[in-house]
Amino acid sequence: MRNRITQPEARTSRRLLASLVLALALAVGVLGGCTQTTASTDDGSAAGSTVAAPAGSASTDAPATSDDAQISVQVVVDSSAADGSVSYDGTVELAEGATVLDAIEATGLELDVQDSDYGAFVNAIDGLATGDAGDSSGWGYDLNGEMVMESADVATVADGDVLTWTYLV
Repeated sequence: MRNRITQPEARTSRRLLASLVLALALAVGVLGGCTQTTASTDDGSAAGSTVAAPAGSASTDAPATSDDAQISVQVVVDSSAADGSVSYDGTVELAEGATVLDAIEATGLELDVQDSDYGAFVNAIDGLATGDAGDSSGWGYDLNGEMVMESADVATVADGDVLTWTYLV
């Protein structure tokens, strides 16, 4: 007999796994000495956050030129499990090879990104931060409905992808 998992069970399992990943990222961030860098526009408003690349590595923050291939990625941000104060649903244009972090930054939402030994950790989006709705609450993302086990500055997006950031409680 085949073991079948119902959709609610799969969703619960996915949330539990995301909570465990979030808890691990928090532990690493707290123990690893996190740093934060916030970028701003010419008028002083926040334009998102960037994480400094390790010394000797190539920067991926170079502006796109007309010769660069462009991709379209749908970005969805959902905090309905908490207070619903943060939401976004739109398409962003990025250079080919862009990361999940590049995609969320392109939305213009205010980000608090922390660097850890495992890569960039998105601590807050538009002021809603890890721990605001309980000790195990925080942001997680999936790509095309599948949970990704890489940091936001490592996982890449492709043309037509749907990137969903969900606040988990």
